[in-house]
Amino acid sequence: MQSLHTLWSLHTYNAAYLSALCLVIIQVSIGCIMRSSQTSGKYTFSTSSSVTISEFFKFLISSVLMVRAARREGDEKGMHELVPGSESEGGEKEREKERVVDDDELTVGVEDERLIYGGGKAHGKVGFVRGYVKSLGMVSVENRYGFAKLALLYALINNTIFVAYKLADPGTIALIRSGVIFITALIMVLAIGADISKIQWTAIIIQLCGLATTQYTPDTSTSYPLSTYMVLLFQVFVSSVAGVYNQSLLKSDQASLHAQNAVLYGCGIVINSIVHLTLSFVTDDEPGFFVGYTNSAAYLVIVSNVFIGLAITAVYKYANAVIKCLATAIATGILLYISPILFGTTMAPLIIPGGLIVFITSWLYMEYPAPKRPIVTFSDEPPRSRPFNFIPSGPKWRNPILLLSSLTSVFIIVFCETMQLSSTSTPVSLPILTSPFNTTLAFIRWNGHRPERVPLIEKYAPFFHTLHLSMPSLIESPHRTAFQNLTHDNWGDGLVTYVQIARTMQLILDVPRNESEPEIGGLLQFHFDVWIDPMDFAEEDYNKMWIAVSRHNDNAGGGPTFLCMKKRDRFSSWVGMAKDRNWQYPLLEALQDLEKANTDYTFDPEEWCTGWSDIYYVPRHLWVDYIYLAAFFGARDVFHEMAVPTIMHILDQSRRKRELSSIVNFIGNCYGGCCAGGANLEDLLSHRCGHKLDYAGDRNVVAAHYDSLDYAASILGSEIERPEWIDQPHRQENWTTFAQNLAPETLTAWKAAMNKVPLGKTMGHNMPANFVWNSTGIEPPPTPAELRKIEQERLKKLEEEKQAELARIAGEQAEAEAVRKLEANRKAEEQRQKEKLQLSEQMKAGSGKIPDLVGAVENET
Repeated sequence: MQSLHTLWSLHTYNAAYLSALCLVIIQVSIGCIMRSSQTSGKYTFSTSSSVTISEFFKFLISSVLMVRAARREGDEKGMHELVPGSESEGGEKEREKERVVDDDELTVGVEDERLIYGGGKAHGKVGFVRGYVKSLGMVSVENRYGFAKLALLYALINNTIFVAYKLADPGTIALIRSGVIFITALIMVLAIGADISKIQWTAIIIQLCGLATTQYTPDTSTSYPLSTYMVLLFQVFVSSVAGVYNQSLLKSDQASLHAQNAVLYGCGIVINSIVHLTLSFVTDDEPGFFVGYTNSAAYLVIVSNVFIGLAITAVYKYANAVIKCLATAIATGILLYISPILFGTTMAPLIIPGGLIVFITSWLYMEYPAPKRPIVTFSDEPPRSRPFNFIPSGPKWRNPILLLSSLTSVFIIVFCETMQLSSTSTPVSLPILTSPFNTTLAFIRWNGHRPERVPLIEKYAPFFHTLHLSMPSLIESPHRTAFQNLTHDNWGDGLVTYVQIARTMQLILDVPRNESEPEIGGLLQFHFDVWIDPMDFAEEDYNKMWIAVSRHNDNAGGGPTFLCMKKRDRFSSWVGMAKDRNWQYPLLEALQDLEKANTDYTFDPEEWCTGWSDIYYVPRHLWVDYIYLAAFFGARDVFHEMAVPTIMHILDQSRRKRELSSIVNFIGNCYGGCCAGGANLEDLLSHRCGHKLDYAGDRNVVAAHYDSLDYAASILGSEIERPEWIDQPHRQENWTTFAQNLAPETLTAWKAAMNKVPLGKTMGHNMPANFVWNSTGIEPPPTPAELRKIEQERLKKLEEEKQAELARIAGEQAEAEAVRKLEANRKAEEQRQKEKLQLSEQMKAGSGKIPDLVGAVENET
């Protein structure tokens, strides 16, 4: 027997902590589910319909349990509906602790306050319908009205909790809901005359200080706006009122707890359905009752609201209120930790010490209750005034008060669902505008000594981590071109600048990191007469290499084009490929040297590349490879517009993370090329980068570029306004959902346009139809000068057409004359041959007349 008792004690001990563990998991899951079920800070489903469905399932479960209990054999000792009561000393202590009303009431058979102290009437085995009706009939009329009003309070709680999760993170919500004992204690004292010890009041005061500490942030004083805290405190207040009122109703009736639950949740179904209908009528964006349940999180919201009470009930059954309090504290701590990770919220700097204060004072409040009152049974308990006795009661007041309460509750819910608060769903402020190059070193190169350009170039400084100026004789130093530091160098050879770039990379990698500054993440090289619009590079991939693509390749301003080849014929038009230049020869020698070095690089020693190298970017993780390869090409004096593209090509083949994905991005929308002339204002404004910016040319162009830089620098550090369209949930669903949210005239216009689309029509011609000039009437009327020019062009065109026609006719005539002459010559030749033949025949016949005939032929010829 002793061993059986030991096993049972061990079973009870394990069950207590297992139920507490389940409670922690469920509470953490609910916080995550309520937040993850949102799309862009909003719920795609109707929150009021979700609550209604939850209430429906609670009603079904309560009804099944009620009928099951009604069909059991009666027991003289009564029965405990949810938590078995114990008359032991431990049970009395637990019951005393359970006088604290809990506020987690989204459950079947709400937690500790739903205990029954007395036994219910015994029932024999009865039919389903009879037992159901008989159990409901045991709930008094007064209590039915009471449960209807309680359902109104729960409707407020269950609907506004969705608003709370849109305004704050799950950790903060859990902390405030579990930590504000002050409101609960105050309501218990005022409503039911509960006793609060001095230690408990002290714990309450300290807890309020701890809560204030958790929400303090140095920048904004609080983590959230005042309106968010008002919503959360309203939640706690209504939860406390509902708990006290619930406890009063349960102790004033001997009906089955399941019957009371059935009445409560039945009223909840009706009230939340009214709320949904009201929201559908008042707002245009309220989803349909079953619309929007497109992901598992939406269904889990319903499931969690139905079954969380089972976990809390298990804690009270196998453990006690203190274990429940500690489990809630652990769940709150987990939510506070994972909210920044999962939902991008910001953890207040004092939330950990403040949270510890809240948890310790909550335990202190539970551990040191007021002295016990004498325990009495339900039947012996003396009558006392009901809670909230300032509200009129009696049969004549029931319906008016219920109607007024219903209207007030629906109004509050609709107001909370539709109000516009200054807070977003996260406590962080709007994102701050920063430069995309804030961790990039700008390596700016001069090929000549031009220190007068430096003040303008330094306007790039706000956009980059560091500016490195590379200019011959820039710094007075005995080391001449060998001088370098993080911000300057005196490199003189402009044809192999990649060597100095590699030296700068090596310098940065060898210098110990300054922990107070962000690490340099990449290097962007560009010439001083290149223009860059830094803010237009925000969407680039900074883990890849970039190289600019020449706008054109005319051997004058554009080029060279980025090409890799084994024969010069592929790019014979470039100056370096000329047979008297052969700039690829030293590059091929460098590749042979690299092949002999036995490295892991993938390359073809007979392949070289060309490309415009005035603008390119190398991420930090490829610097070591760049440094190594640059040495081989620099040793052979390879021209930079061949060396840099070839280095990038080798790294692209050798350092890819995926076989078919290149790590070289070609920078588009760059104007010009290596040798382009000065850009005009239109070229500057329509391209985010380019070459060249002619400092000796049009000063308006130069001034426009640096004025633009000044403006961009002035707004760095300001908050970025989030475009409204990003947070429109219907844009992220299917087309049907998007179309349903369009304005009627917008949708009508789209349908009219779609009806005109020639579906199934094949293209009859390779060119579109022509239209008469200004047939749309949108062209501005021509000026007199333009009209004269148009007329002159028309007359000129007519004259050109006339001259072309005359030339055609003259050509045809000349061709006909040439043909006629050829025909006449042919006929004359035929006649001559004929006569010559006749002469030959006459000579054979006789020679007497030969002299005369010969003379005749000669005369004719």
